[in-house]
Amino acid sequence: MNRKASALNSTYLFFAFLTLFVILFLLTAESPEARDTVRNNKDQLIDQILSYEHVKGELIVRFRDDVTTNKSLLKDTSAIHSQIGANIKRKFKRVKGLQVVRLPAQLSVRDALKFYLQNPAIQYAEPNYIVRAASIPDDPYFSNLWGLHNTGQTGGISDADIDAPEAWNLTTGSNNVVIAVVDSGVAYNHPDLSGNIWMNSGESSCTDGIDNDSNGYVDDCYGWDFLGADNDPTDYNGHGTHVAGTIAATGNNSLGITGMMWKARIMPLRFLGVSGSGTTADAASAIEYASDNGAHIINNSWGGGGYSQALKDAIDASSAVVVCAAGNSGKDSDLTPHYPSSYTSPNIIAVAATDHNDMLASFSNYGAASVDVAAPGVSIYSTVPAFSYGAAVTIYSENFDAASGDPPLLGWNRGGVKSTWSVTSATGVGGTNSLDDSPTGNYKNNTNSWAGYMTPIVSVKDNLYTLSFKWKGVFESGYDYLDINYSSDGINWDWIDYRTGNTNGNFISDSTNEITGAADMLSAFYFGFGLTSDNTINYDGVYIDDVVLERKPISIGGYNYASYQGTSMAAPHVSGLAGLLKAWNFGLTNLEIKDAILNNIDTLSLLSGKVLTGGRINAYKALSSVPADADGDGISDSADNCINTSNSNQTDTDGDGVGDVCDNCRLVANSDQTDSNSYEDDNITKPGIQHYGNKCDPDFDNDGVVSIKDFNEWKKYKGQSVPPAPANIDLNGDNFIWIQDYNIWRSYYGKPPGPGVGD
Repeated sequence: MNRKASALNSTYLFFAFLTLFVILFLLTAESPEARDTVRNNKDQLIDQILSYEHVKGELIVRFRDDVTTNKSLLKDTSAIHSQIGANIKRKFKRVKGLQVVRLPAQLSVRDALKFYLQNPAIQYAEPNYIVRAASIPDDPYFSNLWGLHNTGQTGGISDADIDAPEAWNLTTGSNNVVIAVVDSGVAYNHPDLSGNIWMNSGESSCTDGIDNDSNGYVDDCYGWDFLGADNDPTDYNGHGTHVAGTIAATGNNSLGITGMMWKARIMPLRFLGVSGSGTTADAASAIEYASDNGAHIINNSWGGGGYSQALKDAIDASSAVVVCAAGNSGKDSDLTPHYPSSYTSPNIIAVAATDHNDMLASFSNYGAASVDVAAPGVSIYSTVPAFSYGAAVTIYSENFDAASGDPPLLGWNRGGVKSTWSVTSATGVGGTNSLDDSPTGNYKNNTNSWAGYMTPIVSVKDNLYTLSFKWKGVFESGYDYLDINYSSDGINWDWIDYRTGNTNGNFISDSTNEITGAADMLSAFYFGFGLTSDNTINYDGVYIDDVVLERKPISIGGYNYASYQGTSMAAPHVSGLAGLLKAWNFGLTNLEIKDAILNNIDTLSLLSGKVLTGGRINAYKALSSVPADADGDGISDSADNCINTSNSNQTDTDGDGVGDVCDNCRLVANSDQTDSNSYEDDNITKPGIQHYGNKCDPDFDNDGVVSIKDFNEWKKYKGQSVPPAPANIDLNGDNFIWIQDYNIWRSYYGKPPGPGVGD
């Protein structure tokens, strides 16, 4: 077992049992109120102790030394066990009075623990814990994941990590937990992700054009693309796939990496395009979809823009844990809010980024009130798609040589503040025409002008747009700018990229892909250039020539891994931890999950005053803070007779310790639930209804025929009920139905077979 995990377990258990003994002593208090309080505390502590994995049906007990050395008292030890039907499985030689006891099938470990702890002859009683080496997956690039397990492999500080292997000793996740990745989509066929992708069970077909589950989205088998308004949320940017891998790349599959969760269900929801840009309306729609379709956690590794009440309302209306990246501007979010992470919604967890030395990343936003916690976010290795690009399609080209003068000209126009854009002769490449911002001299102070091509460009989704041009110019560097502009209406313009400085009198070839952002967000867009200046120094400005706009279709040509950094990479660590908590205790609410994460961190002095908790997440501490309840029925796994299926009433008809809801033979005690020929059982007994365990399978010897041989095999299981009645009552196998067969029948069922049986 990992030394760190072992030390944590040992320290915790020592104080836990010490507290138990104090509680038992205090139960002698005279005040009824005091006794009730103590009993409640004892129950909670037992829940905590039993949340660790342990052997079902066993306890370790030790009798007091004075009991083991007194012969008259020693005789009573067996009687103590027999009171609850327990038997001694093993005695230890060197430790007097220490025994392992086997419990009867119908008695839970929890009830047995209470029984022994209340007996004055018992020094202590404890579960027979299962210990393992810390769970290190076999994924070949696991060593790259310093945030999960930091041994100093990347030059950082050993153990500056979130203790993922220790947490994985408790749970590695669950396919019942759904985590929505609201992002640029997910490359859901990535071999390290495909096994953990959510499928909408409400859709009977992905191609029939019918909204089978009536959720308002047609054929939404893998989620939804809110950008393209279709059912294919494939990632053509890479960001969302990287986020998804950190949350739940398949673990221990001898491939690539592992996510925080080895198994989960990632719900891909695309609202960011090829450029990584999207709109608030699409973001709110994606969050609403996630909430309506069963997401337990929603990861939002994005942000920007102003305060949106609509987006906040969508988050407030969700019952999910909503994890948000704090932003990458290196600013105090208490003073400069970053949305959505700065919303006051109670279900939001805002996440800053740390590096492999447990220091706040230089780019990370922070905020003692508005950022909750930190998580690894520097050099994070995860899944990405490998893109292929089709042949370039030229959409527009212009060298401005066909005419000269002030716009409107050649399909261009101008506007804005102090706009003097014009097409001038002998100013372009090789003495040709160019687009000139200020033909009569230097540009003016406080200019905010534009020149744009006035025919809208129809957007084609999932294409990379490139605007190429040649320019010569001189600007006050860092204060005055050549803007690359876009517009939705040809009237209101905004910059999407910019240039500044001096080309030293030479034309240079330049290009930008940022114009793709306009195509991502708008069904059609205008493009052009602009000039922005401050109120001081002015220069000659800019000359633009040989403008070309083209696009290339994008496809996924393969799958790979890469290192990214940002609070976008920190947030999915928290989403993955939230998912582990949900898998560990399915009944936890979003606020309970948030509390478990924020109240069980590694406190770091360098984060004091920077984030609300003053620390970085610790997965092991968070999981250890709540009892295991995999099915969320309110009964901890240690006391649950049907761990993976909700059955809060705990009915167990045959008393074999397995609840009826998950018992494959509920009238015959068969706690091992062995069912070696389930494919036959369904056909022979109750087709399509249930499988039967071996101990109540009428074809016990699996020969395809129910006969006396099966009855004889049944006898080997001492104390078991008889199998279901066979159709053939030739029970002695002599090919003749006579009184002997009836007698055999009567010996099993207490009455003769009914009319028509065996005819």
